[in-house]
Amino acid sequence: MKITMFGAWSAGVGVLVAAYATWFTFLQLSKFSEPMMLLLWLSPLVAAFVSSYFGPSKQVLLGTSMAVPAAFLAVLFNLVDQLLDVTVDFPGLQGGLIIFFVTLIYAGVLSGIGAFLGYFLARKLDGKI
Repeated sequence: MKITMFGAWSAGVGVLVAAYATWFTFLQLSKFSEPMMLLLWLSPLVAAFVSSYFGPSKQVLLGTSMAVPAAFLAVLFNLVDQLLDVTVDFPGLQGGLIIFFVTLIYAGVLSGIGAFLGYFLARKLDGKI
């Protein structure tokens, strides 16, 4: 089943937003959860898989692009924590840049893996492999 390019991209971003929002909520409730942290870390892979699998074309590029919103969301939620006077590991503009680039790199790797998995599964189920 294929959907529009924007729909596939939005589905992937929705996965990211859900993971980041859930993690943020857990932290606000002072409930650290290792499984939730793992879900947050793997969310770029899942988001890339979803967008790549459902994308109509340029599926690998579409999936890999999930690294960018993942990096922006990491910075956004770090900024929200700062505005709520929560102590963060990387405060300020310099901290935001560090978070952005570190997240962009690791999310890029995971998004690439997820994008290829989604692409190959979609092709296999379509009978093209």
